[in-house]
Order: sequence, then structure tokens, then C-alpha cells
Amino acid sequence: MAFLSSLRPELEIVHRRLIKETNLRQGIVPGFTLPALNKIDSELLPALVLLSSHGQGYFGPRALSLAVVLQLIFLASLIHSHKGKQSVALQTLMGDYFYTRFFDLLCRDGNLEFLEPLSQLICHLHLESARKQEKVLAGTVTVGTGEPEKTIDRASLARTATRLGSQLGKTSPQETRLWQEIGQLCGHLWSGKPVTPPSYQILAGLPSGPARDALGELFLFLTGRQPAKKVMAL
Repeated sequence: MAFLSSLRPELEIVHRRLIKETNLRQGIVPGFTLPALNKIDSELLPALVLLSSHGQGYFGPRALSLAVVLQLIFLASLIHSHKGKQSVALQTLMGDYFYTRFFDLLCRDGNLEFLEPLSQLICHLHLESARKQEKVLAGTVTVGTGEPEKTIDRASLARTATRLGSQLGKTSPQETRLWQEIGQLCGHLWSGKPVTPPSYQILAGLPSGPARDALGELFLFLTGRQPAKKVMAL
């Protein structure tokens, strides 16, 4: 995503940190493979953490660590829902491993204050995924083959990323709510859901600057990824 060029050095640090924390490059367990991620899946959550923290005046290392944490939670959720060649038991164990790595990072990098909201997020993701899987088994809804990850509540992930990222800076409750709504909008677009034009006016609540400009470009990019019939609904 070229429009995230201002975040590129930090996103590279986040990527290297993920490799270091999980041994992704060498392979963790023989026979285990990670779900394939496109560029937006690899960088959206870390970018939202960084943009929201920068937008509130924080540029320290805790934002980088929190960005890694949100991506670890997303990866764990993908692994749990991914229907690959590995057994269900292996998927469950490896998904839990990624969740455990996030707890370790919180303890080491000064973000333990976020343990409660992140734990609540994980509980929510598990319950929502279980409910959707139950509906699939009952035959009341269908999930496209090869895309079980669509059951993941991406809006909740994005909303948490911006809310907690903003709280690293000097933020008021009103500003935190604003960033939370921005994350919600990004999450809906990330999930492929159409949004109404007035929704984009939320950016007007942010002061002009790099964070607001990058978010505007991010909205346009995510909108362009929607199927034609959904774009027409915007």
C-alpha cells in the first residue's frame, strides 16, 4: 500500500518483530502452515494502531508492540478458523500459541493496562465465530468454501486497534470514541461491507495532518477493493 509510505519504516519493524516473536520464517512446527495473507491483511491492523497513536501525539515503542499484539490476535483467529491440511487439534494448539505470544508481549513491553480489553476482544471473537459455525452446521447460513476466515469479526479487531492506539497518546474520552468509530468504519470496509457516504464525514473530527490524510487514502483504497455492486451502494 503505497499510501502508507509514511508508516513504512515502522511497519517493517512490526513485521520483523512478528518473525522474531513467532519464528515464522523458520517454521514453527513441521506440517503447520499459516493462512496466506494479502497486503491489506498483513498491514491494516498495525497501521491503524500506529495512525491512531500518532494522531494523538504518541510515537514511542509501545505503539509498535501494540501493533504486533493486534496482528498476533488476528493471526490466531485465522489459524483457528482456517481449514488447511493440518488437523483440527494442531490448528487449535497453534492458534492458542499465537494468543499466548500476545500475553507475553503485553507483560514485557509496558502495555499490560490493555490486558482486559484485549482479553474481552478475544472472548468476543471466539463467541462470534462459534455462533456462526453453529449456524453453518445447522444449515441456516452458508460460508464460502476456502474462506472460513470470513467468520472473523474484523470490525471489532479494527475498532480495538484504533481505540487502544489512541489511548497511548493524550486523548480524551471523546477523542477515543472518535478513533473507535474510525476503526469500526475501516473494519466494515475491510470485511467487504458497504457503508453510507455520510460515514466518511467522521474524518472531519480529526485535526488536519498526516494521520488524517493517511486515513482518507486508506478509506479510498478499501472502498476500491469492494465488489462493484457494493461500491455502487456507497
